[in-house]
Amino acid sequence: MLTLDRRQCRTSIGLVCEVEPHMPSHELDDLSHRSREIGPLPVVQHFFDRLGLDELLATHVPERKRGRRIALAHGKALSVMVANILTSREPLYAVRSWLERRIVGHVGLDDGDVALFNDDRIGRALDRLYGTDPASLMTAVVMRAVKEFSIDVSQVHSDTTTVTFSGAYDGQKDKAALSRPPLITFGHNKDHRPDLKQLVYALVVSADGAVPVHYKTYDGNKSDDKTHIEAWETIRAIAGRPDFFYVADSKLCTRENMGFVAGKGGVFLTVLPRSRQEDDVFRAYIQDHAIPWQEVRRKPDYNSDKPDRVHDAFEPDTKSVEGYRIVWYRSSVKASIDEKRRSDRMARARMRIENLEQRTGAHQFRSVEAAQKAADKVVQDEGAQLWLRVQIREVGVHDFKQASPGKPGKDTKYRRIDIPVILFDVSEVATAIVADAKCDGLFAMVTNNTQLTPKELLAVYKYQPFLEKRNEQLKSVLAVAPVFLKKPERVAALLFLYFLAILVFALIEREARRAMARDGIEAIPLYPEGRPCQAPTCDGILQAFEGIRRTDLLDSAGAIVKAFCDPLSPVANKLLHLLHVSRKAYQT
Repeated sequence: MLTLDRRQCRTSIGLVCEVEPHMPSHELDDLSHRSREIGPLPVVQHFFDRLGLDELLATHVPERKRGRRIALAHGKALSVMVANILTSREPLYAVRSWLERRIVGHVGLDDGDVALFNDDRIGRALDRLYGTDPASLMTAVVMRAVKEFSIDVSQVHSDTTTVTFSGAYDGQKDKAALSRPPLITFGHNKDHRPDLKQLVYALVVSADGAVPVHYKTYDGNKSDDKTHIEAWETIRAIAGRPDFFYVADSKLCTRENMGFVAGKGGVFLTVLPRSRQEDDVFRAYIQDHAIPWQEVRRKPDYNSDKPDRVHDAFEPDTKSVEGYRIVWYRSSVKASIDEKRRSDRMARARMRIENLEQRTGAHQFRSVEAAQKAADKVVQDEGAQLWLRVQIREVGVHDFKQASPGKPGKDTKYRRIDIPVILFDVSEVATAIVADAKCDGLFAMVTNNTQLTPKELLAVYKYQPFLEKRNEQLKSVLAVAPVFLKKPERVAALLFLYFLAILVFALIEREARRAMARDGIEAIPLYPEGRPCQAPTCDGILQAFEGIRRTDLLDSAGAIVKAFCDPLSPVANKLLHLLHVSRKAYQT
């Protein structure tokens, strides 16, 4: 018979716990348990500590107001909000219940602090953040990240997206221009939601792990080309030198933007817009001249049954009107896309014109002029005006109608009625289609760099999709939009917290991938069913810790008799090792 040195007690959830043998049996009846989640909070707090985020928030967002000390520091409330955005994305009013289900010591709180978290308290912290200088706080956080994580900022990428909002937000224009927050208004919505208002969200990331190094929100109707000078100035202050590579889309390609960067000693790379004169000249030149293309990039397609993805390059002797290099590229993937887009536009235009021809009754056209106007509008709307021509012609058809009312019989007389019918003849402009096909897959880039080859310039620009991925994660994983808050000032402050969240998001992802490369690990089984993941994202990493709980056995006074933590999975253990996070928070 097995003899136990300790007594056992069974909790209400069926957990068998060992207690000290000297504990009287009547005290066992007074035991209770409390189970709360640990989750990924220790991992998040580890990176907060490396960034010094709590200290920086406390320094830049003072906790004193009108000479009174508040119960919960503004900086700590904001830090908890960043942790919530990273791990749960709860609305402001649900942050308190989110904390109640977790061990708050892992985010630097005491149990008594949880009751202080409500939407009004968080709102006041956001007000306080907006009332300080978020730009200097952003610079301090980024400079700490660059130093602590050795981030290379010799090449950065810039782009904008839109954050969508609901609600009226009236009276914003009545505030002073220098003190008001960014104007939430209608603009060119990149989420294809013209029915909702928006802000323009400009983000700059490094080419070393796509780590955000700058952000700013602008009025919802702000043009993208007006954001680059301010962004470049901020990056120069962070990098400590002007000669970093600044890469952006076609909105950078203006005389003012390129001249500013080049005049300050900077290096830029941007896409030549289709609206530029140089684009028209080259597309006309290519019609009658053979271009000596050189292959500069070849990669297998994602689908093995498709041909390789190929890029060719050609650098003409001519420069831009400002005197900068222009390098032309021809992409096989873009060529296929351009060809399909042209075919789709013509097909849609033909279908709509066919529907026009089939109108009957009160909807049919009464004149050739009205039909021609409608057909031209269809072709224009579909963007097929270069490739299709529509000619309207009127033909007469006849029908017969009884000359008199009544039931028809053998002696019934009929009269002939002539009916005009409008027909739409659609023809293709073969010369225009052939000329356009010669330009399929073309795009050009402009730069003031004179050392890099066309192949190297293309490799620099090919990092741009990683920035676009950060914007996509901001909206999908971190769920930034659509947003509704009471004040535009709180909106601006909340978007700053989202910048801090996406910064930590990128740092966790970068550290894990670098550690995998260092240790020679090709993949980690993060996907469902234990499938391997070669490039883990922060979301997948944090998900590996979801559901890990700690159960506390409490006596009648509420004191902890013993604590029990759920065991870590092998994947979670591996991730803690890669990220250099202590296992102490996950141990009994």
